[in-house]
Amino acid sequence: MSVFDDLEPELDRWRGQGLTPRFWLRDDDAIRPTPALDRLLGLIRVYDVPLLLAVIPAEATEVLARRIDGETLATPAVHGYSHRRHTPDGVPAMELGGERSVEEILDELKAGRERLDRLFGARLSGILVPPWNRLSREVALRLHETGFTGLSTNSWHEDGAALPQLNTQIDIVDWADGQRGHSLEWAIGELLRRLGQARERGGAPLGILSHHLVHDEQAWDTLEALIRALKERGFVFEKADVLVEEQLRRQSKRLPS
Repeated sequence: MSVFDDLEPELDRWRGQGLTPRFWLRDDDAIRPTPALDRLLGLIRVYDVPLLLAVIPAEATEVLARRIDGETLATPAVHGYSHRRHTPDGVPAMELGGERSVEEILDELKAGRERLDRLFGARLSGILVPPWNRLSREVALRLHETGFTGLSTNSWHEDGAALPQLNTQIDIVDWADGQRGHSLEWAIGELLRRLGQARERGGAPLGILSHHLVHDEQAWDTLEALIRALKERGFVFEKADVLVEEQLRRQSKRLPS
């Protein structure tokens, strides 16, 4: 008996409602080529999984751009600006908020997007990935002014942006327990919980989140086992920007003519 057998009753509910689960993959904090990045890119090639690779603009290198130039499954995205905290101790870490003005933050995001555009050109995603999955509501409300087409944080949070939001729900890393990788059993339980929530939202896509730079062996094993099992069951991993474009089309159809 497989640990994935626990998913079958929930998948039956999806089928009963004429729905099919859809998945996408995001990895955060890329700066330069590393053995860990090579391992991640090898993994997505083996399983043919598109990846949204969140890159820190202030530290991104030309050698990173050259490294992923031939990796057609990897799409770079803007990950804040410098991944620098601007909130005091005792308050959740946030770069895109805190004590700075909204104008300063938006200008920084524009600069970050321009820098990555010079490095990656047309390959650059239109999606903003805030560091720590957080941004202030004031920044979110004006995010469309910076040229982004979508926003990605975590869980089912709606951060107030006028742009489509595509979040991750299953984080491979257990940040509360020394940045260890979650076990496969935990990941399956979380997948089951999130599948139910996604079904209640009409079949919303589910995002899996990894952080290649901090992965231990358990994180790598869990990530690969989860992807392999989903692919073996015929589920599709999709490009994040395509999912955002779908949201845009649905929103435009709901607007009054």
